[in-house]
Amino acid sequence: MSERFNSKENGKIALYIANLFLYEIIFLATLMMCYINYFFYYSNGYLVFFLIYLILFILFGRLFNTFEIGETTTTDLFLSSSLTLIFSSILIYFILCLITLRIIPLWPILLMLLIQVVIGTVLIYLENHYIRANFPPVKVVAIYGESHYNLIGKLNNIRDLSISVVKTIDLKDIDYEKLDELLEGTDGVVTLDVHHENKKKIFKACYARKMLIYDVPSITDMLLASSDILHIVDSPILKINKFGPSQIERIVKRSIDVFGSLILLIIASPIMLAVAIAIKVQDSGDVFYKQVRLTKDEKEFKIIKFRSMVMNAEKNTGAVLAKENDDRITPVGRFIRKTRLDELPQLINILNGEMSFVGPRPERPEIYDEICMTMPEFRYRLVVKAGLTGYAQVYGKYNTSLRDKLLLDLYYIENYSIVDDIKLILLTLKIIFNKEAAEGVSDEK
Repeated sequence: MSERFNSKENGKIALYIANLFLYEIIFLATLMMCYINYFFYYSNGYLVFFLIYLILFILFGRLFNTFEIGETTTTDLFLSSSLTLIFSSILIYFILCLITLRIIPLWPILLMLLIQVVIGTVLIYLENHYIRANFPPVKVVAIYGESHYNLIGKLNNIRDLSISVVKTIDLKDIDYEKLDELLEGTDGVVTLDVHHENKKKIFKACYARKMLIYDVPSITDMLLASSDILHIVDSPILKINKFGPSQIERIVKRSIDVFGSLILLIIASPIMLAVAIAIKVQDSGDVFYKQVRLTKDEKEFKIIKFRSMVMNAEKNTGAVLAKENDDRITPVGRFIRKTRLDELPQLINILNGEMSFVGPRPERPEIYDEICMTMPEFRYRLVVKAGLTGYAQVYGKYNTSLRDKLLLDLYYIENYSIVDDIKLILLTLKIIFNKEAAEGVSDEK
């Protein structure tokens, strides 16, 4: 098993290096052909820019998960690669302008970017196909408890995922004396809603056989994720002492919110005007939609959004979440929901201090109370301000189960950092192009 995974990782590394080398060659060719008269006063100039572009590509590549060849969908890799190339090109252009102390021509960088994206698209398709053909998905056995909420079905429905569930077993049917027979012919296990004592037996058996272990965490696991290890004499103790941002982090976060929302409101004002006109022309109804939501410490505020539904959409239904193919959503509303343009007025909420750029999405009080009746831990999300985007929005989607949203938000809260906030803001650009992220809640959910 370990030799197989080492071989796969080595193959992926070789592909990464080949991609980087090709992108660097295109970049250097652009410099030599289009910018040679601007700044190369010394012999090591090309080497300096080679290293700068390499560092930028690696940093943005890690941020957008560009290097996950064979581990995710081809579409997702295309978006990741394109965003990496776009941001690397933008920054290298500004660096070139700063060095020359002038506005140099932009068209060579745009042409370079177009060539890189086209070549990158072909490379991603071929490389993903190569990895999947030569390193098929690992075979795992899924062991589930009572509340596994169909995650097994999700795993099997993702075509490009590197996991294949070949056995599904109810926890109640396991004979722990015959675990070796159960694991025979598989590469690892996925545990879903398995209690600690049972996990311990399963994990020990897998560890002894050097098998992969995938575990769907509990709420307690998420709280432990950020714990510190203390050593009392000779005994390790886990200490949970993180409850969101520190005082200094809150000051920095608020500063980013104020200046960022002001700048974006100015930049986005033409787009917001166009959306407002489109909504008004469509049915002459209200442009904005205000709704009471909850933020930090369960404080109520009125969230501002562009109206995407018909007027008085909840007159007969009351407070309900949008469903798949919801007939209350207008044609303009469908477009602005998919592109997230309906969220732009929330920049005003951020400027007012009612929300932050990053945090758990704000829920309506009546829906929040209903959720807390069956899932009291849902209240843990409100130890921080509600956000325009968040961990659950980037790594989940609109119809992600409430339990999964809670787990994702708790991970964000317990592992908070300013760097992660910036990362999530940039990754939000990626999910704008992800159709699944905007899906409504199904009737079943």
